Amino acid sequence: YRYSSQDYRTFNDHVWANNKNNYRRDKNDVYDIADYYQNDFGRKNTFSANVSQSLPEGWGAVSLSALWRDYWGRSGTSKDYQISYSNTFQKINYTLSASQTYDEDHNEDKRFNLFISIPFDWGDGITTPRRHLNVSNSTTFDDDGFTSNNIGLTGTAGSRDQFNYGVSVSHQRHDSETTAGTNLTWNTPVATLNGSYSQSSNYTQTGGSISGGVVAWSGGLNLSSRLSDTFAIMQAPGLEGAYVNGQKYRTTNKKGTVVYDNLTPYRENHLMLDVSQSSSETELRGNRKVAAPYRGAVVLVNFDTDQRKPWFIKAQRPDGSPLIFGYDVVDHHGHNVGIVGQGSQLFIRTNDIPPEVSVPVDKEQGLSCSITFGKTVDESKVYICR
Repeated sequence: YRYSSQDYRTFNDHVWANNKNNYRRDKNDVYDIADYYQNDFGRKNTFSANVSQSLPEGWGAVSLSALWRDYWGRSGTSKDYQISYSNTFQKINYTLSASQTYDEDHNEDKRFNLFISIPFDWGDGITTPRRHLNVSNSTTFDDDGFTSNNIGLTGTAGSRDQFNYGVSVSHQRHDSETTAGTNLTWNTPVATLNGSYSQSSNYTQTGGSISGGVVAWSGGLNLSSRLSDTFAIMQAPGLEGAYVNGQKYRTTNKKGTVVYDNLTPYRENHLMLDVSQSSSETELRGNRKVAAPYRGAVVLVNFDTDQRKPWFIKAQRPDGSPLIFGYDVVDHHGHNVGIVGQGSQLFIRTNDIPPEVSVPVDKEQGLSCSITFGKTVDESKVYICR
């Protein structure tokens, strides 16, 4: 990159310049290099290079990165090099990394880091909800030894995994400062709520936020917990409570509509509705669609549904024998309204209760039997097909 304007600043540059006297200084009474490089400005040219390589199975992966910068009105070049190695032992993920930084005055800063992450899972996802918990630890060293340590715990909770929580404790060598904090995110179908609290010997901080989006389109007004520049409006008429792509908290509303923002432009995106936790009587006919949007596109994805009322009817022949599995059920107009299921149970979908339905008994001879209904259907009763 090249910054052609000498006085160009980002917002972070401006904040740093106005608060630089509040930043930490190292033992040589210069600004802490970590703080400086997160907010350096006056950049003229920047060159970066990154290489990563997966090793043979079981040997992990290695990555290399380099960054060079020079500045307007200053001589010299800042340089940053980093190498890291990642692997997994059983379920434990770990990363070893080393970095070396030089500023334009040739001040050197070396850092070594060890990161370990351990996942915990429980619940079978059927009788009990599946839960995920992750514990991580990151320890950093420099030329003088221990620099900092951060311990974190993150997980999910709720019947629809709608809660994300985290707890962290960190300790810095500088000023022997220890900080503890916690955060909670509540993902709802219409908004995302965040709350956080942290405390150290020098400060106490509390934060909260509500985020989301509103989409107005020809089908009405929809709220979304998140929005991006490329998203889909998924519509399954009448199907309430179906969730999208494994996100159990993101569900269709009463009209069967949901906004899904996690689309990748110029790629095939697979969209799936799951009805396993829906109490809707509407039937979903095909739960998968594919969309390949342009960047900035709003894609309307329609799913076919059957909104007719379902009936489960127990039936048998006069002699007590079951009806034949898989045979069609037709109404008095000859329209197919259902099928014979297991255990001689009829599965029927109709807008209104038909006065009579027929089921084949012997297709070769063209024989069938009929069941007559009154004004209501008693699903606890066994009907006789005569």
